[in-house]
Amino acid sequence: MRARNRLGAAMLACGMALATSVSFAAEPAPAGDCWLAGFKAGDADAVAACYAEDAVLWLPGAGMAKGRAAIRDAYTGFFNAMTIKDATLTPIGGEEMGDVHVAWGTFSISVVDKASKAESVMVGRYTDVQRKVDGRWLYIADHASDDPQPAGK
Repeated sequence: MRARNRLGAAMLACGMALATSVSFAAEPAPAGDCWLAGFKAGDADAVAACYAEDAVLWLPGAGMAKGRAAIRDAYTGFFNAMTIKDATLTPIGGEEMGDVHVAWGTFSISVVDKASKAESVMVGRYTDVQRKVDGRWLYIADHASDDPQPAGK
């Protein structure tokens, strides 16, 4: 996967994980703290632990990762190539319905490519679905995409 695609995928995932719900005011979505801590640490195992065993993840420029092991592998590849400098999520909306939580917004992730040492900022948008499993909120669907610049820029 190209560095830009890995970055976009990670940003999208990050965005979804940290989405804020209307019912949670300015707090992260239920699984957001889990995801953000693992992501900022560059720890694929910690990030994967934020997903249900049967979760699906769609990252920019990559195919679907289905299941916690495949999701861990996707993050491992990204963290092997990039150092995370910062990650920010800007929630737009969210809704909680019993044991299901959905959220959407935008994200920005600052990274350094380990091979080239080039710094870049990835921006995108996210939508996530979480479910309470054994008392913990876990992602069951995480979809991120690049946020292209408007035409003419």
